[in-house]
Amino acid sequence: MAGEGPVKGMVAGRIEATAGNEVSSTARLGRKTRIIVAAGLFVLAILPIVLSEFPPSTDLPQHIAQVRLFLDTLKSPGGPYVIQGLAPNNLVYSLILILWSVLPVAYVGPAVLVLIVFLWIAAIFLLAAGKGRSTEAAILASLLVFNQSFYWGFLNFMTGFPVFILWFALTTKAPGHRSWKLYAGLVGTSFLLYGSHALWLAAGGAWLVLIGLLKRIKVKEFLLRLATLIPCGLVALLWYPRLSLARAASGFDVAPHWSPLFDRLSSFVDAAFGGIRGPVEIIVFVFLYGWCGLSVWQNRRRLGGLIDRDMLAVGGFFLSIVIIAPDKFMNTIFFGSRWFPIALIFLLLSLPVPSVRRLSAKAVALTIAAAFFLITAIAWHRYANEDLSGFRESLEHIPPSSRVLGLDLVKSSEIIKGRPFLQLFAYAQVFKGCELNFSFAEHYSGLVAYKTKRQISWTPGLEWFAAKVKKSDFAFFDYVLVNGPEADHKTLSSFRELSPMTLSGRWRLYKVRR
Repeated sequence: MAGEGPVKGMVAGRIEATAGNEVSSTARLGRKTRIIVAAGLFVLAILPIVLSEFPPSTDLPQHIAQVRLFLDTLKSPGGPYVIQGLAPNNLVYSLILILWSVLPVAYVGPAVLVLIVFLWIAAIFLLAAGKGRSTEAAILASLLVFNQSFYWGFLNFMTGFPVFILWFALTTKAPGHRSWKLYAGLVGTSFLLYGSHALWLAAGGAWLVLIGLLKRIKVKEFLLRLATLIPCGLVALLWYPRLSLARAASGFDVAPHWSPLFDRLSSFVDAAFGGIRGPVEIIVFVFLYGWCGLSVWQNRRRLGGLIDRDMLAVGGFFLSIVIIAPDKFMNTIFFGSRWFPIALIFLLLSLPVPSVRRLSAKAVALTIAAAFFLITAIAWHRYANEDLSGFRESLEHIPPSSRVLGLDLVKSSEIIKGRPFLQLFAYAQVFKGCELNFSFAEHYSGLVAYKTKRQISWTPGLEWFAAKVKKSDFAFFDYVLVNGPEADHKTLSSFRELSPMTLSGRWRLYKVRR
């Protein structure tokens, strides 16, 4: 009896140690499962990209062309361009520049999209793991990387989401003792937000204020956190007036424009995905909302203890931007709707996993994801074969350093939503160093801009409204790259000003006769 106490203590110690080992083993198994699932999801997600030579991401070629102009300007500083070191939106160009230095130029476009997909999926899974949210929600949230901004090629904006995940983690830290590491992290991350997109810096600042109020942070701590925005804010204040003046002088529409609220609400499907035509995106969108609705209903009596309040708050914050912000401002399209997939990601992660009878929720989520990415890959393959017929051959016939006019007479695709052909002619600058009828250097918000406003003698806006082209416009160029139906190509071939260089496909090249 005397030794009973020590014996019991030894047994209890062994039981506790065993339990601790089991918990540790379970945690390691959980981390391993998350990594395997995230890796498999990433492979599925990049399948459409690796199978596409020219992915349907509208502004992608113009972004790559910015890096080409950057390198050319470094070699010849006396040229027409200037490098804008203090401008925002340049973070993505550092990524493109790295890829340009290690890959053939033809692979840079797909590679940067692969990198963005990796950053989004990694950020979502890391956020879910750090906040103790479900793998199932992370799987479904990862579908939203193929959103409207992705298909329109707003690559600067796309790079801001992984940065904001870091910002979110820093700003939601419980206020305790003053941490200079936290303040330094906020200062550095604010510059990363600015470097990704000016809108992300604005959103990050607004969220910093909101979360401070929600968490009732003490005044001194609140002011110290706000003060971390001052260094980057000063840079932004120096830059913004120059952008506003430059865009107004260039003739861009810089006024805000709102569409009716019902129209904005009805466009949520396109905002969340906005890529391939057909019922697939609608079905997935309805599934995501059904998933959220089922989660709320099943857990309605204990929802307050199961949701992540910080994620729910930031999801509501971005949703309010979608509803309140204009559709277009400072010549920036989808000004408000581009935030919707961000809001939906946080809302998905904030909720508990619903119970699916006789099925594993993880299996259901993976099945939906696999089907979505495979159908997207098939659609992109069709797009390459049907909509881009003749494009590669036309590019190969363009001599280096030529002046090229790009005309998209087709505008819309039966496979891809939006305007996937709008900036494809910019590949002539990417591959051949050509001068174009329109360049992002005219936007004054990227890495490279014109030193002075470019004098345009041809009809302006032909990249958007190719049907307005006049015969007199051809005289300012050496070649004309045209996307058009057979009837339009017959008409163009009959012009004495143009000589056909290629004879088949939707895309054809014409040489301008002098």
